Amino acid sequence: MKRDFQKVAVLMGGDSPEAAVSRMSGRAVLEALRSRGYEAVPVEVGPDLFLTLNRFSPDACFLATHGGHGENGSLQGFLEVMGIPYTGSGVLGSALGMSKSISRTLFRTGGLDVPETVALAAGSFPGPETFPFPFPYMVKPEDAGSSIGVTRVDRAEDLDFALAEAGKHSSRVLVEPFLAGREVQSGVLDGRYLGAIEILPDPSEPFYTYESKYRKGKSKHIFPAVLEKAVSERLEEATIRAFSLLELRGVARLDTLVLPDGRVVVLEINTLPGLTETSLIPEIARGCGLSFEDLVEAILSSACLDSRPATFVP
Repeated sequence: MKRDFQKVAVLMGGDSPEAAVSRMSGRAVLEALRSRGYEAVPVEVGPDLFLTLNRFSPDACFLATHGGHGENGSLQGFLEVMGIPYTGSGVLGSALGMSKSISRTLFRTGGLDVPETVALAAGSFPGPETFPFPFPYMVKPEDAGSSIGVTRVDRAEDLDFALAEAGKHSSRVLVEPFLAGREVQSGVLDGRYLGAIEILPDPSEPFYTYESKYRKGKSKHIFPAVLEKAVSERLEEATIRAFSLLELRGVARLDTLVLPDGRVVVLEINTLPGLTETSLIPEIARGCGLSFEDLVEAILSSACLDSRPATFVP
């Protein structure tokens, strides 16, 4: 449903470790909106956000924020209070999507396959005997994205370093077994399955790293992902189910591993996926016949509030 949003604030940056990527997404969105005739302005998320939005008085906010307060429900709650419709999922869906451990619990309950996961408080340094699976491990922050703070651990002597590194980016750290599988990511827009893309990371990298994601030429993408019919159907079902279980809206990207036995293992869902020139959702959308400008307009058209705007009585 197309809505009458003409004045659009494109929110980006902030205090997240992913702020630089967010600004790249924001600049691309800004250019796309302006090319379609919208009065769009860039807005850096910071302490003066209330004053900036109050002064501009946008019809809607396009969230190009990634990670931290911009993706975990905090910014969404702020905009709910201000009564400004925004793109992406609501407060609850954003918070659930940002928490890998909680979202995995919900996915598992909903019948999806997820990795065996041990959650630790940041600053904890248990030995390998704590974990019910053998090396190698993947150690990652509980609520960060873009592979920031993620380490593959092949030896016991490297475990403490990996735990400390992940703990720099989150109050909780996840340890899971390294699963050898194909990196396949899928997209959904307003509940409609868009398709799946396979990533072939640089073979010199230990996994799909930050460098592989954002540096041109560090990974190859195959769209559509070449999957057996049964696997493709399982992936589509998993994508729609994950989107529904967390009550998401707008656009989202599901990150999975397809194992040699055909299992689709869900790693996480991204409620505000990247919109940069190397990002996967725009590439998937192009494969479905949606230009980047069409995609941005479609995302904008779904901007809304969880609740009706508040009426303040003096």
